[in-house]
Amino acid sequence: MTLQNLDLALRVDEPSKPTYMSSADERSFYEKWEHSNRSCLMVMKYTMDKSIKVCVPKTERAKEFLEYVKTNYTKTDKAEMITYLKLLTTTVHDGVGGVRDHIIKLKHYFNKANEMKVELSEKFLKWLILESLPASFDAIKLTYNALKEEWTLEELMSIVVQHEVSLKKNETHSIALVTDQGSNMKKKPAHKNSRSSKQFKRRGN
Repeated sequence: MTLQNLDLALRVDEPSKPTYMSSADERSFYEKWEHSNRSCLMVMKYTMDKSIKVCVPKTERAKEFLEYVKTNYTKTDKAEMITYLKLLTTTVHDGVGGVRDHIIKLKHYFNKANEMKVELSEKFLKWLILESLPASFDAIKLTYNALKEEWTLEELMSIVVQHEVSLKKNETHSIALVTDQGSNMKKKPAHKNSRSSKQFKRRGN
């Protein structure tokens, strides 16, 4: 229906009816809109399932007709909806990727489920995000549950990402300490052996 502006009535609200004061361009535009409106209504009514068509309130505007059908008769793939709900409620942060990507992934599943009229709240999403994180994020969970104010989703993501950065810094520091201690332990026995061998030589002499 996009050919020759046939979808004009679906994109643009009905313009004012021309009067004797209207310009030639205004008259021409109204005629195009009226033609588009009639054509769109005709196509939708003739191609639509009869059981749906008889339930749509009578209207002379194609845009209103289409909006009503979209709101009340959009088909939902139940299998797809169940898939997104399962992914949303069972996906946990495995530590392989960053926590930001993990949250974005959960938000995607959440939005997909809501598009299918599951009607989940953002508060529920925030709870799921925190529950999907490993024990190293327990301090964040305790803080969130203790506060009276609600964090926004953006605030929650920022706090969790900062905590992840802090954890990685501590982990790097711990690895460095262990490495240094290991190096010192290797050096000390070698030093003792060389000293004892010198003493043995002196006694032998």
